Amino acid sequence: GRTTLPSHRATNARRLTGEMALDLVKDRVYKQRIRIQDFFGDFDRLRCGSITPTQFARALALAGFNLTQAQYRELSDAYPSTVEDRPVCYKDFCADVNGVFTKYNLEKAPTQEVDPAPASLLDTERFSAKPTRSLGDARDEETDALLDAIAEGVRKRRVEVKPFFNDACANQNSPMRVNHVTKAQFKQVVRAHVSRELGDDAMEAVADRFSDDDGFVNFVSFSACVDPKEEAYHPYRRSLQ
Repeated sequence: GRTTLPSHRATNARRLTGEMALDLVKDRVYKQRIRIQDFFGDFDRLRCGSITPTQFARALALAGFNLTQAQYRELSDAYPSTVEDRPVCYKDFCADVNGVFTKYNLEKAPTQEVDPAPASLLDTERFSAKPTRSLGDARDEETDALLDAIAEGVRKRRVEVKPFFNDACANQNSPMRVNHVTKAQFKQVVRAHVSRELGDDAMEAVADRFSDDDGFVNFVSFSACVDPKEEAYHPYRRSLQ
């Protein structure tokens, strides 16, 4: 017959499943700057902070998490709610996950020490003002030349690129990741507002240079490369001219 674990071993196994799932969520939320709470709002029309286990799993799936049924179950069981027909308190779950950024309710205890971010979660490239990845020496040289040409066109037209992406990032269909848009959104913004004459192959190469492992494009790094650099302020320049 089928072997069953002793009750304490089964409990420990379930707890470990839940902890591993929570660590996985925290790791991705931190590295990709996901606004995890935004995915639960549509399931909580009453704004009570609680939803059903099915809604909890669907919200996480919408956020891009592909967990097992056991992981969904253990996570939802770990955040019980007092609302009878909505037994999962997603508000507590989100507060726990967002603890990777800072401690919850820190404004109520401003002298409380905040732990440094775990080294394993640090992503030093996320705010980089340079291409995110290399495509190989030859293609890097080609895309660097393309970026120079785009920057020159932006300078001549006296436009600022980043605000166009901010509008796209605020769209409900965006990946809800700080400083990132989908590749389709990136191409649409560049084609409409930045460089209309850029060919399809060139567009793909530029998007790839600023893409991460999940295919999202870091528009802040791109904007930093092509937006006009601010001139340093010289208070006596006018009087010297």
